[in-house]
Amino acid sequence: MSNTKWKNGFLKTGLPLEYVTANALSEMGHTIFGEYPYNRPNENEDLKEFSIDIRAHKCLDSNERLFVLDTLVECKYRQHGTTWIFSPYPTKDFVPIGLIHSTEDLVPVRLHGTSLWKFEESLGYCVSGVELMNNGGGNTDGTRHGVFQLRYGMPVLLKNLYESTINHSFSSGRYIDFLCPILVTTAEIRVIKPNLQFENFLDASELDEVSELKEAVILNERAGPQLESFADFLAEEFISNSPELESRLAALNEVLVGKEWEKRHAPDVDTIRHNFGQSTERVLIVNYKCFKTILLKLEKALMEDIATEKVYAKIEDEKNEFSLVKH
Repeated sequence: MSNTKWKNGFLKTGLPLEYVTANALSEMGHTIFGEYPYNRPNENEDLKEFSIDIRAHKCLDSNERLFVLDTLVECKYRQHGTTWIFSPYPTKDFVPIGLIHSTEDLVPVRLHGTSLWKFEESLGYCVSGVELMNNGGGNTDGTRHGVFQLRYGMPVLLKNLYESTINHSFSSGRYIDFLCPILVTTAEIRVIKPNLQFENFLDASELDEVSELKEAVILNERAGPQLESFADFLAEEFISNSPELESRLAALNEVLVGKEWEKRHAPDVDTIRHNFGQSTERVLIVNYKCFKTILLKLEKALMEDIATEKVYAKIEDEKNEFSLVKH
């Protein structure tokens, strides 16, 4: 077997990319749990086990409080010369901020910073993508498989972390899990330039004329009927299995007070239900060469927002009975 044959075959398995991605996470202080398996309906709507390549977490701050970044990472190897091109979100008047999901709604702590929002906006939002191969061929599904895995896995992980927050009182309630879905690829990432006419594409001789090279983008897509149904099912399962949820949210409503709440509403059961659906909508897509750089920027933004923490009460959990004590 020639070197080229074994190398091409090995790279196509995706294992080398998973290996270097897991090592990068470990070097940055993330604990690696290996694959993340979960059950979801297949194309025939039969439950089947799927898995995401890497499940990891990192404690960002544990000084009398606990803030944790949880990541689901899917790795997609593509042959050299492959490009993923995305269409930018069509308007700047409204941007679908919300890459990161958290358990914040279930605890008496709120972060009032905007660094995470600025991080997201710096990357940019896209609504669809296609794959161009190095032989000139195109594929409209090339970017989808890994994204689908993450979009289905997110509400499963959100449910698990919600359950942990409900059942355990860490750091007297000063405890938030942040969830982030990440797709790492060897494909070059590009975004179509703004304000182009169709003639610009017809007249272009180079890809640089109609697109810009990016380190990472946030893909924003509404859930289809099957994914929406799956997220709704998980939400209802969590709500029905958590009889204390409504009283917990009512107690939080009593302590979340101040000027910052004059134009905001405390979370209720519908908020929690809505969070499951929202968790399926956005995925961070990053080129493997920029993975550590982007992740460091994300962690920095989270730490800046954590510095704005306001504690409204503390949780007392004696004999498995939840109660809030105003701060």
